[in-house]
Amino acid sequence: MANKGEWSEVYAFFKLLADGRLYCGDGYLNRYDDKYYPILEIFRNDAPDRNAYEVHSAKKSILVAGERIHIEIPQERFRVEAANLLETIKKIGGGEHEDTLKFMREIDCGSVKAKSTDKADIRIVIHNLATGSKPELGYSIKSKLGGDSTLINSNKDASNFIFKIEGINDAQMRHINSLDKFKQKFDYIREVGGSWSFSKVAGETLRNNLTMLDLGMARIVASCMEKYYTGMGSAVSETCRRVTQEDPLHINTPDGQPMYAYKIKQFLLAFALGVTVSSPWYGSFNANGGFIVVKEDGDVICYHFFDRNDLEEYLFNNTKFDTPSTTRHEFGDIYKENDSYFIKLNLQIRFIK
Repeated sequence: MANKGEWSEVYAFFKLLADGRLYCGDGYLNRYDDKYYPILEIFRNDAPDRNAYEVHSAKKSILVAGERIHIEIPQERFRVEAANLLETIKKIGGGEHEDTLKFMREIDCGSVKAKSTDKADIRIVIHNLATGSKPELGYSIKSKLGGDSTLINSNKDASNFIFKIEGINDAQMRHINSLDKFKQKFDYIREVGGSWSFSKVAGETLRNNLTMLDLGMARIVASCMEKYYTGMGSAVSETCRRVTQEDPLHINTPDGQPMYAYKIKQFLLAFALGVTVSSPWYGSFNANGGFIVVKEDGDVICYHFFDRNDLEEYLFNNTKFDTPSTTRHEFGDIYKENDSYFIKLNLQIRFIK
């Protein structure tokens, strides 16, 4: 049974075919009405025998062509189906939406969730009017119609960061572990004269992926996480501001270059386009087109990889740290190892509603 996010992918598919344009957005989810790319074709997966949904703007129609189908449908039909699905998602949410499923069968669109071997949820051939090129690009789709979607999913020890605790004893460790809130834990460590410092990323894969991005990236992300878990803000932009003031890597310049903000934007961009916490990254992006966002009002806007300034600003201004289940991901309690004390904090980042 599909959820709101999965139905949002189908909605975006219908809406893009109906519009025939991929509109760009600024760093605050506003659409540029005069900045868009004409859509030539859309594919919902990367299989060799996939169907092509070709936009014929002059005829205001969509040609659906594949091994099992060859039909032409008015763009207006996709507009109506998109509007109906949007209303259904808002009223009912997930489930089996039979009217939409009937239309999907009519156009040989076999499943709600697109099948893909990479991080791209949809593949689009656009016409870049500036260069004349017509590339096929993969896009990741995020929806604001449902709950806050994740940019970086927690994955047990793969996404844990280890901090060393100094200046406490066993009795204090037991008291700290009895406290419910992370802010309480760290406040108490301060009260008894203790301190903490980043040790390492627990998972080797994430550690290596962050090193691929920058030798200091793990330390920068850990510093932002520390600000979050000690109660100094959840928005990525806010934690980054505080880390900039602290300057743990001693990289701030007299000219005020945005060292930490730039690094965090690269970090967010990499995870938006293909990096994960559990799979080795070799430097290539799978969602090489960028990011498509379904807004609460049903508008669909895009942040292109080649318009990366807007994409980076959107990610930086619209994400926050989040706390996953401490029991499922085995973090949050201080533990002792070789007479030293440590605590694991888990990395998870969501989009701000």
